[in-house]
Amino acid sequence: MRRFYRSADRAGAPLSAAPSAEATRGFRATPVELDAPDLSAWRSANTGIDYVWSFSASAPGPHVMLAGLMHGNEICGAIALERLLRAGLRPARGTLTFAFCNIAAYQHFNRLDPVTSRYVDEDMNRVGDPLALEGLRYSQELRRARALRPLIDTVDYL
Repeated sequence: MRRFYRSADRAGAPLSAAPSAEATRGFRATPVELDAPDLSAWRSANTGIDYVWSFSASAPGPHVMLAGLMHGNEICGAIALERLLRAGLRPARGTLTFAFCNIAAYQHFNRLDPVTSRYVDEDMNRVGDPLALEGLRYSQELRRARALRPLIDTVDYL
């Protein structure tokens, strides 16, 4: 079984709705000057998972997944994936999957205060270990990671 995301084991870490004051002490958010793309056109995807598109070539090859928006305020990934999808990029062989990961956090993106849209309930980079994915805990990020996991388990390169 492949791991979803490589990270330190944070299964016992407490959940919070926003980064703690301690975590952001001394941090001044710089407003984001890029325009966050409207991703609504990419919601009804061809994989059965909202905002996840996959394309296969006729020739065999590896399954490559390009993942963006691990954090809702990392809009560079959304911009890149949206441009690649709009351009019609398709694999010459194998399978190419595009995934907008933490769409729930992205939907709350505020260019003037981007820290507040990093995640909804918890850092999505910290929910990929089997204890969290297979456990009873609930968060928006765990819900999304659990939806993505069956597809990610088929990926050769993420």
